[in-house]
Amino acid sequence: MHFQDRLYTIFEEPEKSKIGFILNSIIYVLIIVSILNLMLSSVESLQNQYGTIITSIRNIIMPIFVIEYILRLYASGSQKQYQGLLGKLNYAKTPYAIIDLLSILPYLLLSTGFNSAFIRSLRLLRIFRLFRVKKYAIFIHQMRKITSNMKEELVVLLFYTIVLLVLLSFAIYEFEHDAQPEVFSNVFQTMWWAVATLTTVGYGDMYPITVMGKLITAFITIIGIAFVAIPGGMFASEFMAEINKNKEKKNCKTKGDCFRCASSDVVLHTDKGKRDMYVCNKCQFTWLES
Repeated sequence: MHFQDRLYTIFEEPEKSKIGFILNSIIYVLIIVSILNLMLSSVESLQNQYGTIITSIRNIIMPIFVIEYILRLYASGSQKQYQGLLGKLNYAKTPYAIIDLLSILPYLLLSTGFNSAFIRSLRLLRIFRLFRVKKYAIFIHQMRKITSNMKEELVVLLFYTIVLLVLLSFAIYEFEHDAQPEVFSNVFQTMWWAVATLTTVGYGDMYPITVMGKLITAFITIIGIAFVAIPGGMFASEFMAEINKNKEKKNCKTKGDCFRCASSDVVLHTDKGKRDMYVCNKCQFTWLES
């Protein structure tokens, strides 16, 4: 096996390589240690007392991540679609590669003198590298598929939510501005109240004191319960449907071609004591064994 192919197997298909499994396990441990180290650095007393140790741990782990990213980039050339300079750029644009780059970018920038709150906040992205674990990757794929199936419903729900937020913000502003000009000073600031109330969070930093303001708040709170429950119910329904579909695939075996569309994507549902039923996944045509 070519060295590049072997590297690709080690990094991208660790379940096929003992070395890959061990190496990726070490990487996951380092990610966890790195995140804990980042959390400890935010505690001022620990930073003052053990700052040297915290910095040393970071300076040991982060170069390993940099080397790993470079090796992953090189190993991607094992696949036809990632060969050459353009292929490497295509690999660098994949979701996991972007997360890998953003997780090491703050270290590289901070080491060269760049320092800002935004750059430091990017360090938290390294936690998403844990999703490279195979079973988590499958879960993410399922969630992406569910979101794609629901995109039209979600867009419509988002549209109506924005419209409702704007209307209620204008309404509450008209009733509360004169009574609390320092709190409800403009419509944009009032939208913060609308978001907090619609999501039923209710921080309490802004609240109405007029009769109409209280009535509108009661209305938006009741509506908010439904708006929060609807997407949750939609996700739960789609998620259970996807789980049942995967279980069904495991319990079925491929058999023959569809009589209607000639597709080979046909599954056989076995049921002891009854005739076998075939279902075409492409056109959903169903027939019983004669």
